Amino acid sequence: EFPVVMYVRTYTPALPGALEPELAHRTVKSLYDANRHLVLKGDFHLIYLCVPPDSLDNIYIDWLRYFEQFSRFDEMTRLTFEAVGLQEAFLAKRAYSQCSTDQEFPYKRFYLTGAIHSIISGCPTWRVAANFSIPRGTLQSALASCISHANKLANFTREIPEYWALSSIFDVLTQKLFLAGTPELSQILELPGIRHARAKQLHRCGYQSLQKLAAAEPNLLSAEIDHLTVKQAQKIISSAKILLKEKADALTDEVLQLLDLDRVS
Repeated sequence: EFPVVMYVRTYTPALPGALEPELAHRTVKSLYDANRHLVLKGDFHLIYLCVPPDSLDNIYIDWLRYFEQFSRFDEMTRLTFEAVGLQEAFLAKRAYSQCSTDQEFPYKRFYLTGAIHSIISGCPTWRVAANFSIPRGTLQSALASCISHANKLANFTREIPEYWALSSIFDVLTQKLFLAGTPELSQILELPGIRHARAKQLHRCGYQSLQKLAAAEPNLLSAEIDHLTVKQAQKIISSAKILLKEKADALTDEVLQLLDLDRVS
């Protein structure tokens, strides 16, 4: 409990990764359990750790459907189900009983994890909402909470010596979750040095692709985007042109390889 005590004593809400003392205790407990049985085959277990407790308040589960889905879980999902201490027997009992219990929390967390994992796997949000019987707005709100919590975990684990190695994993996951929630920004975020806030600015001003950025005029781009100097605009445009050329060269190489294979056959 030492790292938790030290963290709680120095808790400051304004600091990056700051978690309320109660949530800090709960988070370290989850990280401790995960550290012994962390399933790194896929993202499911990591997403489970990033689902904050308050995101479950408006999640209502069809337990019978949940139990029926259990038989269709893939290997990664089953491994995570077992790693976080969940049991099929509880699902069966809950599916055919209307009585709620205080043991439901981790099962609801796992259920929401499944929905978010489906989104980052490429399934449209509206379809995931239908498959999991979760209102689309509730699901989008839960995804936003998950992104925020993943970012906090990245900073939080950096401050705890026992878990510093997890910080880089949560950094990558935060980016992946963000892109799932805002796929329209994916091209812009490929540019070096472009963060989420700047990508949103560019997208709002009509620069929604690398092609549009590469064709932009530095002075006009600087004038349209708040707090962007002409020099910074030139750098963004230059980076977009370089990235487009790299993509074009990669496609050309792929075409040539396919033509060579065709000649051989």
